[in-house]
Amino acid sequence: MQHMLGKKMAMSGVLIGQDVKTRRDLNDMSYLYSVLFFVLVSVLVLLGYLWARITVVQTGYAISKANTERSALVERNRRLKIDYARLKSPERIEKIASTELNLARPKAEQIVILK
Repeated sequence: MQHMLGKKMAMSGVLIGQDVKTRRDLNDMSYLYSVLFFVLVSVLVLLGYLWARITVVQTGYAISKANTERSALVERNRRLKIDYARLKSPERIEKIASTELNLARPKAEQIVILK
């Protein structure tokens, strides 16, 4: 027995400087769990990146649509201001009053000043 023990001690020194690979235990599932965890994290990162890109593109389209609508509204507002100025002009109002409503300017004796 002592002879075997001495032989094991002598052999253990032999392997110290050598690059010896041990075989993986096929029943050990930690390697599989590590790979599955890495794959899951990679897929989640990829899905997060894709979600962010899709959100950026959709937001870009929404901004573009809002800018187009804003331009149309600014143009419509400009045209409405021109129409408003044209409709409230004193010349137009006087013309309508005299032709369509048969109104005339009051004479001096028809004017009553209130105090």
